Amino acid sequence: MVKDLTQGKPSKVILMFSLPLLLSMVFQQLYNMADSIIAGKMISNNALAAIGVSTPVTMIYVAIAVGCSGGISVVIANLFGQHKYRSVKTASSTSLAFMFALATVLTLVGYFISTPLVKLLQTPASIEGDSSAYLKIYTLGLVFVFIYNASNAVFMGMGDSVTPLILLICSSVGNVILDIVMAKPLGVAGLAYATLIAQAVAGIVAFVLVMIKMKKLSDGEEAAQPPLPYLKRTFNLRLLKSVLAISIPGVCQQSFVSIGQLFVQGLINGFGEQTIAAYTAAMKINTFCIQCIVTMANAVAAFTAQNMGAGDLKRVKQGMRSATVLLCSFALIIITLVAVFAKPLTGFFINTDSGNTISNSAVIDTGAKFLWITCPFYIFIAIKTTADGVVKGAGKLLQFMISTFVDLILRVALCYALAPSLDFLGVCIAWPIGWVIGTALAVGFYLSKRWQKSKFAVSA
Repeated sequence: MVKDLTQGKPSKVILMFSLPLLLSMVFQQLYNMADSIIAGKMISNNALAAIGVSTPVTMIYVAIAVGCSGGISVVIANLFGQHKYRSVKTASSTSLAFMFALATVLTLVGYFISTPLVKLLQTPASIEGDSSAYLKIYTLGLVFVFIYNASNAVFMGMGDSVTPLILLICSSVGNVILDIVMAKPLGVAGLAYATLIAQAVAGIVAFVLVMIKMKKLSDGEEAAQPPLPYLKRTFNLRLLKSVLAISIPGVCQQSFVSIGQLFVQGLINGFGEQTIAAYTAAMKINTFCIQCIVTMANAVAAFTAQNMGAGDLKRVKQGMRSATVLLCSFALIIITLVAVFAKPLTGFFINTDSGNTISNSAVIDTGAKFLWITCPFYIFIAIKTTADGVVKGAGKLLQFMISTFVDLILRVALCYALAPSLDFLGVCIAWPIGWVIGTALAVGFYLSKRWQKSKFAVSA
């Protein structure tokens, strides 16, 4: 359902738009967590550790897809806010073609560097083979991952957060079923194949739905304009440049975060299989919680982009205030749940088979420690991502990148600085410090009001 975010009470509009996005994200994270949960429960804790090693690498691919999708969504939202529906169609087809080409290149490169990357991360020999196999199979599905994210970006730009939700529910359920069926006979490789199949179905269906939606989208006033040749209707270099202008900073930001996590994973791998398994479980929970907050903040970016396109700056400010209250309240609920249930949540990933070579209780205790130290600071994530959403939606990506880069650089640097003397505790402490400083920068950029001077308006 296409939704005009320039109309209605800002607090209600943001809430109603973000709820389907939140549910979509929940299923997306369950989709991502299914491999780890089933690996730990149905195979072994070593299998969980093997997937944990490959996860930072897969997240680099996802980061590129998500970063590009952020640019697509902002451009589509801006054009939609200007009621330039023919340009919306052209921007959509241009973006999908670009994403397909980019994913094809990454697949070819990624497949052949998978094994060297796993070795470079100093992966223990006992899990190196499974990690490499999982990563290679995952790479084969990158085209579907990119097309799926691009399609979702088109939906979001037009205010449709329901279609992505339905797609995610179906693909997540399908992925879990396939994981359960394929885990025992094929091991870690079976989990990778299950993910590949689920991603392929989701990507194809999302693409078809975008094509249907584009055909139904009325051109309105643009219908009176002369028809364009097929090639100009489907690919526009100027619109692609607009998408890239927003996407490249987002890709850099997302990729830099993932690369930073890759460095941290290399550090964690030096602590052995037990800590790897604990960190993998804790990070899945940590990522789930953070993404809940970030996803709701993404609604602020779409809201800002449409209203900046419509020239309503006052409404953007109202949205910022409403979203800050909403996200901080939501973060407090998440903090409470994680603090109370840290051990059971970590234990959910762990195989209780007494034959495991890794101590179950030690894994759970180590994972819970990470969550207890980091979860109180989720409130800073809520504030930061809300401010980032406004700045990003206004097209000011440089400021958004700076606050995120500083946060990440500090986290990685502190992990390596503190780990020699504090071991895993040093890694735990590094995360909140980076979040606090990143939040201070993000709020400072919002309060500077430079984003208000943005003349951001996409033209074809």
